[in-house]
Amino acid sequence: MYIASCLCQTVRFEIGELFYGRFCHCENCRKYSGTSPAAWIAADSSTFNLITGESDFTRYETETGSRCFCSICGSPLWSEIKEFPELLGVPYGILDERDLPEPELQVWVQSKVPWCDIAEDLPSYDTTPGEDT
Repeated sequence: MYIASCLCQTVRFEIGELFYGRFCHCENCRKYSGTSPAAWIAADSSTFNLITGESDFTRYETETGSRCFCSICGSPLWSEIKEFPELLGVPYGILDERDLPEPELQVWVQSKVPWCDIAEDLPSYDTTPGEDT
């Protein structure tokens, strides 16, 4: 199991299997994470267990899913995508473990900010894999 926590340590959760990591350059992820690219790792949602902070996180809902963050310190916690309910998107930075699988690809590079360099050694997609034309 992997433990994740916000900056103030109020919200803590554990997740089991990690599937793959990615860098995302889209505007939504940039604004949610506060940086570009945002580094996410996909986790098995069935292994999610909230340890502390049940009443201390806020869920921001959109038509495609939701993003959760700590109501006290503002740290991004996890994202849920309606199209993929079996997955949680977890920011690398909130996982307490440092030895994690490296990101395997980068998405939404068409939206990258000019000052951000692309990791040339990773597969890159203008949008999401399977959506590129």
